[in-house]
Amino acid sequence: MTNNTVSRNSRFIKGLYDSSYKELFAFLLRRSKNKQQAQDFSQEAYLRLMRVERTDLIEQPKAYLFRIAANLVHEVRIKSDRQAEKDTCSLDGIEEIASDDDPQSNFEMQKAITDLENILSGLPAIYQSILLMRKRDGLKHAEIAQKLGISIHTVRKYLTRAITECRKAHSMSKEL
Repeated sequence: MTNNTVSRNSRFIKGLYDSSYKELFAFLLRRSKNKQQAQDFSQEAYLRLMRVERTDLIEQPKAYLFRIAANLVHEVRIKSDRQAEKDTCSLDGIEEIASDDDPQSNFEMQKAITDLENILSGLPAIYQSILLMRKRDGLKHAEIAQKLGISIHTVRKYLTRAITECRKAHSMSKEL
């Protein structure tokens, strides 16, 4: 890139930033978890736009910038969904504990059940329902969504949160 091209691209980005930042931030805030994430998305959108060598070929710069931003949000959601699926699948392989006549094993199993009940009772009702439908009843995300009248995305999000909360509570109970 020549100095003239760099200067032209810098002016282009600066002008677009000045005219569109507040609107882009509001757009991203509606699609993200919090202000920090919206700021991160907007910064990344401008950085990706800066990597475009021929900004003079962009016919609608604002629309292009917003498409970059929407793609960023979509990428993060896909990664989050994959992580939630990975977390869910990691618990699918847990085998049922075999019961025998060993008093120590029975005591430990009863304590584990009590701990699990305590952890579950600390979760919001919707998290409990989704977690139990998935793990106990073996329902798929779509089936849970249909039964509860919510989106599949919401089921995945709540299931991930429920599992995370259970893991936190379990690790805290081990420390005690």
